[in-house]
Amino acid sequence: MPRPKSVVVSMGITTAGRAHGCRYNKNHRLEKDMSRLTIKEDGDEHHYCLPCARTFLLQGSERLRILLAEVERLLS
Repeated sequence: MPRPKSVVVSMGITTAGRAHGCRYNKNHRLEKDMSRLTIKEDGDEHHYCLPCARTFLLQGSERLRILLAEVERLLS
């Protein structure tokens, strides 16, 4: 039996090695040594400031909660 696919992409909190803009909002600046969310996707790394990361992680977790509730409803 194949291993179940993960719905969560490879991501983690990393430290910026140099100053650059947040990928989600270019007005948000990531300075060197700041913590950031790094998402690895299709061989690329995308970096986000923590306030932006918090926003879409909360939205994503809510969407997953709704989908899980629907799956549970259909299974019962």
